[in-house]
Amino acid sequence: LWDGHYQNTNNPKALQALPAVRKLIFEGKYNEAERLAAATMLGVPPRIKSYQTLGDLFFDFPATKTVAGYRRQLDLNTAITRVQYTIDDITYVREVFASAPDQVIVVHISANRPASIRFTAWFQRNGAQTVAGPENALILRGKLSLSYEARLIPIVHGGQVSTNNAKLHVQNADEVTLLISAATSYVAPRHIAADPALRCQTILARARRKTYRQLKEAHLADYQPLFSRVSLDLGGNDAANRPTDERLKTFRKGKHDPQLIALYFQFGRYLLISSSRPGSLPANLQGKWCQHYKAPWNSDYHTNINLQMNYWPALSCNLAECHLPLFTYMETLVPFGEQTAKIHYGARGWVLHHLSNIFGFTTPADGVWGIWPMGAAWLSRDIMEFYRFTGDRRFLKRYYPVLKKAARFILDFLVTAPSHTPVAGKLVTNPSYSPENSFYTPTGKRARLSYAASMDLEIIHDLFHNVIEAQQALQLNSPSEKSFAREIQTAIQNLAPLQISPKTGRLQEWIEDYREYDPHHRHVSHLFALHPGQQITPIRTPKLFIAAKKSLIARGDGGTGWSMAWKINFWARLHDGNHAYKLLQNLLSRCTLN
Repeated sequence: LWDGHYQNTNNPKALQALPAVRKLIFEGKYNEAERLAAATMLGVPPRIKSYQTLGDLFFDFPATKTVAGYRRQLDLNTAITRVQYTIDDITYVREVFASAPDQVIVVHISANRPASIRFTAWFQRNGAQTVAGPENALILRGKLSLSYEARLIPIVHGGQVSTNNAKLHVQNADEVTLLISAATSYVAPRHIAADPALRCQTILARARRKTYRQLKEAHLADYQPLFSRVSLDLGGNDAANRPTDERLKTFRKGKHDPQLIALYFQFGRYLLISSSRPGSLPANLQGKWCQHYKAPWNSDYHTNINLQMNYWPALSCNLAECHLPLFTYMETLVPFGEQTAKIHYGARGWVLHHLSNIFGFTTPADGVWGIWPMGAAWLSRDIMEFYRFTGDRRFLKRYYPVLKKAARFILDFLVTAPSHTPVAGKLVTNPSYSPENSFYTPTGKRARLSYAASMDLEIIHDLFHNVIEAQQALQLNSPSEKSFAREIQTAIQNLAPLQISPKTGRLQEWIEDYREYDPHHRHVSHLFALHPGQQITPIRTPKLFIAAKKSLIARGDGGTGWSMAWKINFWARLHDGNHAYKLLQNLLSRCTLN
C-alpha cells in the first residue's frame, strides 16, 4: 500500500540557479555550491511518503500445552507455505499461497479428524476500519490519499461460522478455506478514483466459484512453468535434510553446504516471480513484503542501484516476463520526467533522480545527494538488455523512445569542462554526485557535489552505445535518426575519459583525485563500468581493468547484503571465481537472517 499522491514537485528556482551552481563547482567552491543547490534545486516538497503494509490477519487457535511434529516450510517448487503440527493425535495442516491468476491469498486449514478446527481471525491495521460483512466476510477499509480495502470470505465445511465485533469465529469445522482479496483506488499516477470495494468483490466473486483444489491447481499451473525453467545442481550432502536455520548456523561455522547456495539462488528467483508480474507494479526496495508504516528508505523505488538490481536476475535466470513491469513503470514516469528536465535543467528528454514512487515523482529528493540526474539513463539500459536476451523487435520499437529521450536529456545536460580542469574541453556532467559517497575537498571539508563523477561518465557511455545499438537493430535510417546518431557519436568521442589515480593506481571515483570520506562505503558506484556496464574489460581496457580491481580491493569485502551481492558480480567480471565465492559465503554467513 503506497502512501502519497501526485504533486507537482518541480522547483522553478532550479534552472535559474543552475549556472551559478555549475560555476561554483568548476571553481572548486563545492560547499558553497551545495548550499545554493540545497536551497534552489530540490523538489518541492523534497520527500515522498512511505510504502506500507496493508495490515495483518491474525489467527487465535485454542491454547494447548503439548504440540508434536511441528514443521513450517516454504516450498519453492510450489510457492506454497505449509505449517503442520499434531495436538492430541489430531494433525493440523495450514497451507497459504498468493494466487496470481485468481488475485487472492488462499489460506486452507485441514485436520485428519472431523469437527476439529476452531479459531478466531481478524484484520488489524492502524487507522483502518474493520467490520463484518455479508456471509461472514471480514472487511478492512481506510483511506490515506488512496482508498484501500481488504476482504476475507470463509468457505467452511462442517461446524459453525459466525462474526462478532469484526472477528470471524469458526467452531468444530472439518475444513476451512479463506479467500482474501485487497485493492486500492490507484489506476495511474494522477488517477486514484477507482473503487477498491468493487475491485475486491469482483475478484472474490470469481475466486469463490472454484474449489480449493481448483485454486491450487491454477496457482501451480501459473507459477511452476516459470520456476521450473532453471535448475541449479551444485551437489549436496546430508545438510540438506536439516532445517534452514540450522544449516545457516553450521554454514557460518564453515560447514560445506553447496545445496544451500543453490537454494539461495532459487529463493531469489521465487522472490522475483512472486513480486513482479505483467500488469503489476515492479518490485520495490522490499519487493512487496513490508511490515512497516514508515519503512526503511520508504521501501520506495531507489534508482541509484536498488530498483535496477532487483531485475539483474530476470533475464539470465529466464524470467523475462517478470521484467516487464519495470518497463511499463518507466513509461509512466517519462511525461513527468520530461517536465522536470525542462523546468530544472532547461533540457529536452526525460530525467529521473535517485528515488521515485507510483505518483510520478522525478525531482531531486532528500538533500543535495538527491541531485543525481542519472536515474533515467541507468534504468533505460534494461531496454537493450531485454532485447539482447529476447530478440523482441516489437518490444524494442515500443521502448526505443524511452531510451532515446533519456539520451536526449543527457546530451542537453552535458557541458564543456573549462580550461583549468584536468579534462579541459571535454564533455562533463555538472552538478554531479557519486552515490552515496562523499569526498574531502583540498581544504579538508566534506563535500558531495562535484563535476564528472566516474559513475556519470560510465552510465552515459553505456547509454549512448545502447542508443546506437538500438538504432541499428531497428534499422532507423531517417534523416532525424541519422542526425541524432551523429550527435551521440560526437558526444562519445568528446566525453571526459575515466581517470586512474597516479597516487594509488585505482580507478578514481571522481574526475579529480579526491580523498574518499568513506573508503569502505557500501556503494561502489565508480565500478558501474565493470558491472552492470560493459565498458571495462580485460581485453579492451586492460589498464582500467587493473585499476578497477585495485579500487575493489581497497573498498574491502564488507557491506550490506545488496552491496556484497554487487561485489560478487564485480569479482566474477574480474575473472576471480574464488573471491566471488568467498563473498557469497560472507553473504550467507553475515547478511542473511535466520
